[in-house]
Amino acid sequence: MNIKIRQVTFEDKWSGTYLVLFGLLMIGGGFYVNHQITYERAHFIETQGTVVDNAHYRERDSKNQQKDTYAPIIEFSAKGDRVQFTGHRDSSKVIKGKIVVVRYDPKQPAKTAREVRSLESLVPWFVFGMGGLSLVSGMRQLSPISLSLSKSTVNHQH
Repeated sequence: MNIKIRQVTFEDKWSGTYLVLFGLLMIGGGFYVNHQITYERAHFIETQGTVVDNAHYRERDSKNQQKDTYAPIIEFSAKGDRVQFTGHRDSSKVIKGKIVVVRYDPKQPAKTAREVRSLESLVPWFVFGMGGLSLVSGMRQLSPISLSLSKSTVNHQH
């Protein structure tokens, strides 16, 4: 491993500072999302819901082309009452009768109900990872020390 001292330019300082701040923001966002998920798991009720229909939306995208999206209409039971809400929009329909996981606040089931995504618990870890990479990259950009992993060649003279 070779260690060299390098000149830190204005561009290095600018991009390094940006990456460090972005990394810290991402890590903070990861903690926030993790807190939200932990809070919901502790205080909300998780139950099964059934897709009873699909809402159809027709919009124009940034290129002014028509785009169709669909959102499942999900029904579940809360305190003996049937509650319906609209799930996340997607480019394809969800099959009617599909069973999904629903999480809601028992005080306001109709207002707080949402579909629980299967990879939800991985989101904070992804955000932590992105933040950590940005933070390390920014620190490396700001550092005057340059490390290289290249093997040094040895000259043999005879």
